[in-house]
Amino acid sequence: MNAWQSLIEAQHPRHGGVTTPALATGEHLAVILAEGEEAGDYLQGQLTVDLKAVDEGAHRAAMHLSLKGRGLVSLRIARVDGGYLLLVPNGQVDATIRCLEKYKLRAKVSFQPAPDTVVAQLAGGVDATLERAGLPAPAPGQAASRDGVTVLRYPHSDHALIVAAASLLSSHWQALSEERAVTDGAGARFQDLLAGEGWILPGAEDLFLPQVLNYDVLGGVSFKKGCYTGQEVVARMHFKGKLKQRMALFAYSGPELAAGQSLRNDQGRAVGEVVDSAPGQPSALMLAVVRLDHEGELWVNDTPLGAEPRALPYELPKPKA
Repeated sequence: MNAWQSLIEAQHPRHGGVTTPALATGEHLAVILAEGEEAGDYLQGQLTVDLKAVDEGAHRAAMHLSLKGRGLVSLRIARVDGGYLLLVPNGQVDATIRCLEKYKLRAKVSFQPAPDTVVAQLAGGVDATLERAGLPAPAPGQAASRDGVTVLRYPHSDHALIVAAASLLSSHWQALSEERAVTDGAGARFQDLLAGEGWILPGAEDLFLPQVLNYDVLGGVSFKKGCYTGQEVVARMHFKGKLKQRMALFAYSGPELAAGQSLRNDQGRAVGEVVDSAPGQPSALMLAVVRLDHEGELWVNDTPLGAEPRALPYELPKPKA
C-alpha cells in the first residue's frame, strides 16, 4: 500500500453521496496525458468537442464516436503544460487509448497513462475551500493550474475536480477536508449525477449519441468545427432530426444499476437505458436516457424503481415540434 492509499484509508471515507459539503476520493477516475506537437490537431479530428475552447482555458466533456455517431468512450479534457489532461472512468484507460490511437498513423502524438496522478472532488462551498487550501479557483467551466495542481470547475454546479501527483494532493488534504464529509468514488459519482454529467461506461458503448447525454448543452459536442469520427450522423440529427430521448436525473429505491441496463414502463415496453447510478442520502440517484414521451414508473425487469424525476442544474432545449 502506497502513501496515498494509506492516507485515504485513514480517512475512512463514507460510501456513497451526501448533500452536505463533501470531499470525495477520486478512484473512479484515471488520468491519461496526451502529448506531442500534433496532439491538438489530432484530437480535434477524433473528439466531439472543439478544442479551441479548451486551448483558451476551458475544460470539456467529450466523446470519441463510432461511425454510427454513438459514444465508444468519454473523457474530460483540459490543457496543461506540454499537452492535454484526459480524465476517464477507471478501468477505461486501455479502451480509451485504443480508440484514440485507431487513426494515429504517423501523427506526432502519444497517449500515456499517468497512474501516479490522482483525483479528488469538491462538492459545495468550492471557492472558499480552494482559497483556504491555496489552490487556484477557476470560473465555472474553466480549468486552472498552479504548482503542479490542476483544478477543473464544473460549468453548472458547485463542484470541482482537483488533479495532481499523489504527494501534492496529500499535502493539501487537511485544508480540503475541513468541515466536510469525506466520501469514496461512489460519492463522487453521486455528485456527478447531481451535476448532470454522464459518462460512457462499460455496457453502454456504442449506445448514445452525444446530444442524448446532453453534451450539446454542456459544450461537449461542436456542430461547427468540422469533421471528426461520427460527425455526419451527429450533425444530421442536430440540423434535420428530432431527438426522441434525453438524459434525465432520478431519485430511486434499490441497488446500483448497470450502465446500459434497459428500463421499461409498466406495460413492459423499453423506454430507456441507465447511464450511471450511485448510492447516497437521502436516496440513490440515477442518470438515465428516457423517451421524452414517457410518463410514470420505471421498471428494471419485474421490479419498480420508485423513480422520481429530479431537476438538472441546466436547462435542456425544447423538443422540436
